[in-house]
Amino acid sequence: MKFIVTPGPYQRGKSKTGIIMRDLMIALLIVWAAAIAYNFTIGVDYGVKAILMVLVASVTTILCDVLVAAIRFKKENGKFGQFLLISIRDNFSLITALIFALTLPIGTPYYVIILGSIFGTLLVKYAFGGFGHNLFNPALFARIFVFLTFASSLVPHLGDASVVPSLTAGATITSAYSALGFKWLTASLAGLNVNMSQLWLGFYSGALGEPFALLILLLGIGLAARKVLNWRTPAFYIGTVAVTALIIALLAGINPLDYVLIHLGMGGLMFGAIFMLTDPVSSPTSPFGKAFIGVIAGLMTVLIRIQGKMPEGVMFAIAIANVFSPLIDRFASGMTNQKLTQKWLVIGSLLFVSLSLNGSIALVRVRGLGGSSSIDTSSLSSETSSEIPSSSEEPIIPFRVLSGSYASSACADEEYCPVQTQMVNVNLDEAFSILSIELSGTNTTGGSYRTKWNAQETAIVDYYETLSIAEIKAIDQNAIPAEAFVATVTVTSTRLLLAIQDALADVEVYTGSATSNAEPEHYDDQTTMVTVYVIDGVIASIALGGTVTTGGIYATIWNTNYPTIYEYYVGMTVVDFLALPAFPTDSDAFVAGLTYTSQRVYDAIVDALTL
Repeated sequence: MKFIVTPGPYQRGKSKTGIIMRDLMIALLIVWAAAIAYNFTIGVDYGVKAILMVLVASVTTILCDVLVAAIRFKKENGKFGQFLLISIRDNFSLITALIFALTLPIGTPYYVIILGSIFGTLLVKYAFGGFGHNLFNPALFARIFVFLTFASSLVPHLGDASVVPSLTAGATITSAYSALGFKWLTASLAGLNVNMSQLWLGFYSGALGEPFALLILLLGIGLAARKVLNWRTPAFYIGTVAVTALIIALLAGINPLDYVLIHLGMGGLMFGAIFMLTDPVSSPTSPFGKAFIGVIAGLMTVLIRIQGKMPEGVMFAIAIANVFSPLIDRFASGMTNQKLTQKWLVIGSLLFVSLSLNGSIALVRVRGLGGSSSIDTSSLSSETSSEIPSSSEEPIIPFRVLSGSYASSACADEEYCPVQTQMVNVNLDEAFSILSIELSGTNTTGGSYRTKWNAQETAIVDYYETLSIAEIKAIDQNAIPAEAFVATVTVTSTRLLLAIQDALADVEVYTGSATSNAEPEHYDDQTTMVTVYVIDGVIASIALGGTVTTGGIYATIWNTNYPTIYEYYVGMTVVDFLALPAFPTDSDAFVAGLTYTSQRVYDAIVDALTL
């Protein structure tokens, strides 16, 4: 293969650039149509918002074009109307508007869309001279701007999150993964309302146009075939991410195919690869540079994801890659079909760095987090902890993420006391014990109140993390425990409690027990206790307590079979469970050799759900 220097599309003449931008616009409109169609399946208000988001961004960018044209216009330019139309045509601001709007979630307020469009069009593009002169992708940096300034407003739902079928308690895939911190290195789609096909087809809620990974990939292939974009950039980018993810999966001992597909299908990777990284202005002009920048972006994407705890690291990776574009062009100047060995060596070396660096970090993180098991026993008593499979060998990742919020004001005058919204993510393990609670949104108004709150916030969150779901739900907002209350910051303390309770509102907690004895002459009676968690009439989790087995070989058999028993019950509706005629000895709920133990667990669940 030979690398051949070719000028960037914007350098080949206006007619060629116009054709390229026309085809790109068509591809973006197809993605927008898919987003509109998906959102209409959720509700009319969602579909209408999907339409208006792009229209608002488009109108804003055109108004920016008008403003700049008015400032630049001189008498020698002829008629202003003709000058304005040419300016709008040649700066392709509608492309910027489409890309920017499609990277925003459906709940983004209109004022955020307007401010982001103004930032990208006026400051990122026109401040450097307009299309063909900007150093960075305007839509990309507009997205980074709103992410850094309005992060709490970028939500994937309108009002009640429960109406969106693909959201797990309001959490998107990326927000749920972000809540895992470093532990998401070994995560899967378990615990989310999204499977692999939905992830790739786009049948879930995230950014407006980014979820349609397969569609975007196919559009990218079509654009590359029509030479609208250079295939090297997305190919080397996607390839670097895929190979690096594969190495990480092999080192971590997890399913390599699933892990690679999650990396490639999650968030905006495909969208960034096809519509952002290939930007003809902010990317290198040489074929070698286009391949090289793909490897740089791939390295940074995986690095940000696993080291920076940001599953959606695409936009920052592309921004960093844009910075290198002038340097790459300088390095690759001249006839790039010469010195091919050196140029392939540079690309290969950078790919090796990506594999080595990201693989090493992943290996250290995984080893630091531990080995393997799927059942957490942190909430069980010492009497039972040795009888249930231990979770100390595998990094504990949230089995489910529940999100909640609560808005309130410190006084009746909202102008003096603005309404503040506390948002939380409650991360649960398989036994529905609280792994962690993460806060976002607004805590206090500032000043001395913020100082007092900040001094106690960590301790308060730690306190809530020690409680069970039932204990948190039982707390009266008028009698908050001293461990969770900051004097003189009453409203903030209450707001946090109510936000956590809002996250747990749909969780019903039932407790039960059963006592039996296989050999009364040798053993005392054994009592197994269960806590059954139900969401929307479905058994979401079961936690065991008390005495499960007598130990020895029986404990070994039980530990081996309990995960299968757990999976048999979890996911079953309460109605279906109570409709069972008797203990199902012909099912996965029965363990041969442990008849009494299996029966006792079943009876305890019956006791819990029939109280």
